[in-house]
Amino acid sequence: MRLTAGLITAGIVLTASPVWAGPGPHYTPGTVYFTKTESAELTYPAGVAAVQAVVAKPFDRLLGQNTAEIMVKASSANIVGQCVKITSTGVIGTYGGGTCQ
Repeated sequence: MRLTAGLITAGIVLTASPVWAGPGPHYTPGTVYFTKTESAELTYPAGVAAVQAVVAKPFDRLLGQNTAEIMVKASSANIVGQCVKITSTGVIGTYGGGTCQ
């Protein structure tokens, strides 16, 4: 089973689930994973700002500070059918497979 998260106002609550549940960014401890649709939104500045408005801290700050790098990674991910992930330490990467939907 993979970990998925449900956001609550006090923070992040982790739950076990065999698949990603529902729309929106998905969290595991220290990492936020974006769907293909969200990754496509991250290819332009207004999309980064829109996603920044809905992600949990510290990811909102990391999105704002790394807009250009995120746009490049998101563009590369879209070309090859992958998704974007960002760690709480600021590492921006891509992932594929069954969880990239």
